[in-house]
Amino acid sequence: MATPSGRIRFVTLRRNLVFLVVPFAAVLLWIFGFLDADPRNMDALGLLSLFNVAIVSALVLLIGGFLHSLYRARPGWVLGTYLVTYIALIHATPPLLYGTLRYSWAYKHVGIVDYILRTGSVDTSIDVGQIYHNWPGFFAGSALLTSLTEQPNALQIAGWAPLAFNLMNLLVLRYVFRGMTRNRSLVWLGLLFFFLINWVGQEYFSPQALAFVLYLGLIGLLIRHSTDRTHIAPFAIIVATLAVSHQITPLMMLFAVSALVATRRARGWDLPLVAFALVATWALTGARDYTMTNVQELVTELGDPVGNAGQTLDKAAKLSGAALLVVWGGRFTVIVASAVALLGLGRRMHGRDLRVTATVLMILPTLLVLTTGFGGEVLFRAFLFAAPFIAFLAADACLPRSSPVFPPLSLLAASVTAVLVVPGFLLGYYGKERQNYFTPAEVQAATWVGAHAHPGSLLVEGSTNYPSRFLDYEKFTYVPINREPGDLFVQLLADPAGKLAEWLNDPQYTDAYVLLSRGQTPAVDTLSMPEGSLERIEFALRHSNSFRIAFETPDAVVFTLAESGAQ
Repeated sequence: MATPSGRIRFVTLRRNLVFLVVPFAAVLLWIFGFLDADPRNMDALGLLSLFNVAIVSALVLLIGGFLHSLYRARPGWVLGTYLVTYIALIHATPPLLYGTLRYSWAYKHVGIVDYILRTGSVDTSIDVGQIYHNWPGFFAGSALLTSLTEQPNALQIAGWAPLAFNLMNLLVLRYVFRGMTRNRSLVWLGLLFFFLINWVGQEYFSPQALAFVLYLGLIGLLIRHSTDRTHIAPFAIIVATLAVSHQITPLMMLFAVSALVATRRARGWDLPLVAFALVATWALTGARDYTMTNVQELVTELGDPVGNAGQTLDKAAKLSGAALLVVWGGRFTVIVASAVALLGLGRRMHGRDLRVTATVLMILPTLLVLTTGFGGEVLFRAFLFAAPFIAFLAADACLPRSSPVFPPLSLLAASVTAVLVVPGFLLGYYGKERQNYFTPAEVQAATWVGAHAHPGSLLVEGSTNYPSRFLDYEKFTYVPINREPGDLFVQLLADPAGKLAEWLNDPQYTDAYVLLSRGQTPAVDTLSMPEGSLERIEFALRHSNSFRIAFETPDAVVFTLAESGAQ
């Protein structure tokens, strides 16, 4: 016969299981919504253009169900199920729907892994991709993982990297938040808000994705062991891993460690010195080839926030129509989330109960804009590092100041915040998927070039936005047409066949090819070339006696000179 306590536990478990019906229903709706979806039909709004009532309903169920579960004080495993389901739907959909790796830079990173697998080393003085060879930690680890899983290359691993890294972010960020508060509602709501505002997309197969997880883990380690010295060994290991894996994250880490020690949120006056020594040692030894040749650029960008931020903003200034809507969607989410976070910060200041750790870590990333432009991406990276603490303070703004409960007013505030930020998140994260998606036929063409070209070949590309440089990438000298100076580009469009024949006839190259693909078109039409430019070039080459088609698929074509011996 069941005891009263046993019956109570059974009833409680049954009630909790009822709440899991909602994420299950959301998954079914999501699958049903994408059942007949074809990524080829995406328009300028990317994957959002394939959304329908079922998909939107799935998101409403998941987010609404999470907030209701938090309101009803359901256990952590219920709330965790909602978040894991949300992460899985958002980040597993592209690899399942596309069947190929998304985003051109992910292919380039696979190419570095391919180089290490073939040669067993890196080349810090190599011309193409030099920065990756100078900070090879992520790529060496990926090569080891590829070997251990007996994969021929890292493409499969890379395809699932966004899902894997976001699940890691969930675990490590919960670790961080629980080090800043004992308020259960604040921890879980902060986690939800982070995944509703982080549209930057830096969790793809990249050193930044790993470095971000390590950075958050380091923050959690420091604030959770602020009264002892047991964290020195793991601290040094994490810092060393960051130092050999990425360029900008160690800089952010130095800012954070110094600030936490200065505000007495972490113990150990020597921690910033240890971190600096490890980072500087690698920069001046293992990464010496890159550091020494680029020191002038680094010094020029130092103390130029307007110029550094302008590198990012200038790209958006060229956009219009749906592409501009995508940009402003992401910006709107940043503005709303930051405003809510500042509201929460203001409430704390008024009550003289400032959350110092979260506030400092939210503000610190602005220092990045003072120190580097990072190839026009510094504003994205600054928001990435600030986002966890913007989310934490925004969640704090929705909750009672001195109570751990989640009352109806908090439910309303959190719901309104979610409604405001989710559309911008979806625009920012999914809005560029027409550019990020590549068909199997495009991958096939790029594979053919990599397999058939000889070392020392020239590869002229419509743009770099295609599955490029993932196979024997060091064979080539790459010339993207869309990056040619204005006067040369005008000459090229005036006589595509004549100008390209001149380039390909250069005797310094063993073989020479022109590769044009479907994925290059939306990128150049949006950002860098008059609409239809690549179509004009392809038409001219197809009708020129100087060129022949070396390889062709429905979505890509490879040209070489008619009299060339290239295969």
